[in-house]
Amino acid sequence: MKLFSSYRQLFSLPKFGTSLIAAVAGKLKLGISSVALLFEVAHYRGFNQAAIVVSVSAVAGVTVPVRGRLMDRYGYAPVMCPTLVAYLGALAVLVLNEDAHGPFATTLVCAFVASATIPPIQIVTRLMWGAMATGELRRTILSLDAVLADVGYVVGPTMAAFLVVAVAPWAGLAASALLTTGATLLLLSRKLPHQRKQPQPAERHWLGPLHNRALRTIMAAVVCFFMAVRAVELALPSWAQQHDSPLMGGVLLSCMSVGSVMGGLTLGALPARRSVRATFPVTLAVLCLGTLLVAAASFTWTAVLVVAAAFMGIAVGPSFVALYATVGDLSPPDMAAESQSWIGSSVSLGGAAGAAGSGVVIQGLGPGALLFLAAVSFAIASGLAYAAIKAEPVTSEQVPGIDTRRAVNTEMQ
Repeated sequence: MKLFSSYRQLFSLPKFGTSLIAAVAGKLKLGISSVALLFEVAHYRGFNQAAIVVSVSAVAGVTVPVRGRLMDRYGYAPVMCPTLVAYLGALAVLVLNEDAHGPFATTLVCAFVASATIPPIQIVTRLMWGAMATGELRRTILSLDAVLADVGYVVGPTMAAFLVVAVAPWAGLAASALLTTGATLLLLSRKLPHQRKQPQPAERHWLGPLHNRALRTIMAAVVCFFMAVRAVELALPSWAQQHDSPLMGGVLLSCMSVGSVMGGLTLGALPARRSVRATFPVTLAVLCLGTLLVAAASFTWTAVLVVAAAFMGIAVGPSFVALYATVGDLSPPDMAAESQSWIGSSVSLGGAAGAAGSGVVIQGLGPGALLFLAAVSFAIASGLAYAAIKAEPVTSEQVPGIDTRRAVNTEMQ
């Protein structure tokens, strides 16, 4: 089919199969790690203490920009190899400490160190995609990356639960370690941009890429974006709970995920002249409208809400594609890894704020009100993204980490 010709072109790229395996391993690791850590600690200490460990691990995730800056300066291998060793060592000590019923403080420290030293596979994967596919294939390959992330979050937790039940409490963490090691080695075997030490300018602002006002604005938009995503993720199960149908919460979230996968696949299959219109402000605006539709549907019938959730999810995958492309366009060529790493920190911050605020709103006003506030947050994110792109226009031909920027003021007018 002509519609999927862009995907056929991707698979014809040199060494694409190896790159795809590395990407799949990295995405599965994302879906497995937190659940595996939760089950490992809960087996020995209960879910209350396990939740604390997972929270500490999540907090350590904000250190990703440090590793991104180090990779920009020293290259990938000198950073990813030592961090991989530290990550594997921390996981091993955590498992041994749990098996020996050791101090809880040791488990907390190990969880923090493991999260703070894990090789930034997702960042390197996006830079690898950007270096492999330019021009019309750029959004196709980023769409595939977003789809793989959705699949990883759906399949990963199930794999972790199965391994814990069928093998041993540590089996999920072992799978996470194996996937991380495999993905890291495969990525380092490829010739990637900035894999070697890069010359640094004489003066570098301490904020790094965030010295760029447009990038700071985009990251603020990302915080609002994921505040809204987390609010929707909590509002749908809350609605199901209120209607005495807890299983429906999972169905609604699954429908949203399926919509996200379909949206990402469709965006990647579209011709460049059409897919380029799905900019970050536009996809966020569509998410705002979709969430308003979900909010209205929450006061009607279940079947209507299921359809609305799937429709709203269609814009989630394309939003991440547009985000990665926009940050790649705006990032300085010698700060590509750090720029991409700030996405993860902003997502973590937005998710934490969204989770904290959602509980209060649900208790006081209900899930319908939370969905409406999520739509407002999407609208604010869209406005911020528009302001950032208007302040520093970018082209769709740029590749993350490669300086191909040129003025396009006349094109936007």
